[in-house]
Amino acid sequence: MEKTTDDVFDEVTLKNLQQLISQGIINTIENVIATGKEGNVFRAKTIKGENRAVKIYRINTATFRKLEKYIEGDSRFKNSGNSPRDRIFTWAQKEYKNLHSMRAAGANVPQPYHVHKNIVVMQYLGWRFRPYPTVRELPPDKPEDFFEKLKLSVKAYRNHNLSHGDLSEYNIINRRGEPFIIDVGQAVPDSHPLYNQLHRRDMKNLHRFWKKYIPSLRKEDLKI
Repeated sequence: MEKTTDDVFDEVTLKNLQQLISQGIINTIENVIATGKEGNVFRAKTIKGENRAVKIYRINTATFRKLEKYIEGDSRFKNSGNSPRDRIFTWAQKEYKNLHSMRAAGANVPQPYHVHKNIVVMQYLGWRFRPYPTVRELPPDKPEDFFEKLKLSVKAYRNHNLSHGDLSEYNIINRRGEPFIIDVGQAVPDSHPLYNQLHRRDMKNLHRFWKKYIPSLRKEDLKI
């Protein structure tokens, strides 16, 4: 935990967290949920004791260059700054906005609560201190039913003209048999030049993974 803390909580991020605390958005950071190249996710508590997921993007990171292709071409963020810090802040805004749009469309994604600089506060998917697993960690007991529910979420955000862009077994949560899609920062609208390409890649990833649990699954079943 100490290494994780040193890795993510730089001076700027600590100030940003303090502002969230002073606004009453969160009260305490409890434990780490997940770690990644771009940032880490923590369980936090509100002053009322409610759990929240807090995603903190690293400001001092070289990986922001990998995010460029998802920001460039997204008309929603055409006026964002070009510095690495601006790009990271834009990415957090992008994830927050995508969560709002997908949820409004009827997709199962975490409810977004707040975004500030490089921090996104959202619904916590877990029980007490333990997050629910991904489908890679815990495949569903009834894969056909689970997959049909997952397809409904994909159809929902597709009907809202969005492509996830990185959909795989690593970012689908199994919440007691209910699929929740996470990590939506790279999602793009249909005006983005990579919109269709990213969706085709997502469907290829889904077919590769779910074919192991649903032998009858065809690629044609994923023309969503």
